[in-house]
Amino acid sequence: MKSVRLVEFGSSLQWEEKQDPEPQDTEVLLEVISCGVCHSDLHLRDGYYKIGGEEKLFVKDRGVKLPLTPGHEVVGRVLKKGPKVTSVSVGEIKLVYPWIGCGTCEECESGNPQLCSAPRSLGIYQDGGYSDRILVPDERWLLDIYDLSPEYACSYACAGLTAYGALKKALPLKKTDTLVIIGAGGLGMFASQLIPFLTDTKVIFLDLEESRLEKLKELGFYTVSSSHPDAATEIKKISGSLGVSAVIDFVNNSATSSLGFSLLKKNGTLIGVGLFGGELKIPTPILSLRSLTVCGSYTGSPRELKELLQLVSEKKIRPVPVQVRDLKDADSALNDLSSGKVLGRLVLSRK
Repeated sequence: MKSVRLVEFGSSLQWEEKQDPEPQDTEVLLEVISCGVCHSDLHLRDGYYKIGGEEKLFVKDRGVKLPLTPGHEVVGRVLKKGPKVTSVSVGEIKLVYPWIGCGTCEECESGNPQLCSAPRSLGIYQDGGYSDRILVPDERWLLDIYDLSPEYACSYACAGLTAYGALKKALPLKKTDTLVIIGAGGLGMFASQLIPFLTDTKVIFLDLEESRLEKLKELGFYTVSSSHPDAATEIKKISGSLGVSAVIDFVNNSATSSLGFSLLKKNGTLIGVGLFGGELKIPTPILSLRSLTVCGSYTGSPRELKELLQLVSEKKIRPVPVQVRDLKDADSALNDLSSGKVLGRLVLSRK
């Protein structure tokens, strides 16, 4: 078993080789084919999230323990299975749902383990997919990828699911409404692929990178540069003077969340998704006077992931751009992601 491990917060990942784990009871051992590189892996390596001002939320205070193998966007081939596993067979290729919960709390029992108060997520609280092997606790966390390629399918477990979950919170929207999406990186690109199959509303994307905006223009979306000195006015020219119906903020820092809130028309909704750090100051009377909603969105449920995979397969949705890197290059892949210039997704694979 060859893995790239985080042994100290704020330090580079380290290569490790050890004996393959032996699956017990309901466990399933997969050979990792592809593992997506996610922004939350950056926060994990750093050891904290910025939460506004100089304040930080340290991941160790959330129960993360080292050493740990990161990686929660995993597609793998079943190598071995425990004696209680009945629904999967050796050799099958599966996508892993990583947002595992305790299994007994109200959220888990309602089908939302991603909201469990005692999470056991793979790649965060248990060893993940920056490896050539991953041990999955139960077969129920394994989903079919249909006709999707593993290097594309893996990122639906987090980035795709996060975009889908946020879009569902913004819907329904009428054709006369406007949806603003802040951030055209991996999450924004996934959203751009899904939008035509979910709504016919007007959509405006914001981002700093012109190359991303040019790509979205080619796909038929309105775009505004986040660097524009008066981005709000530019957005209102497109949407109309009353404001926009919904804003999905895939960045979610102080500047973007404040901008998103200022754009909302009456009865509008701001959906915060990104973990880039910051704070949002809201004049409380405005919430009531304009009947506004501010909510968060964190990944999605197993049911939503299954819906998403079926949608992508049935509609033959064009995949987002993917760059495949060798597993040994995981640390440099995280550095490239941190630079903010990656178009689409980075995926690790053993070459």
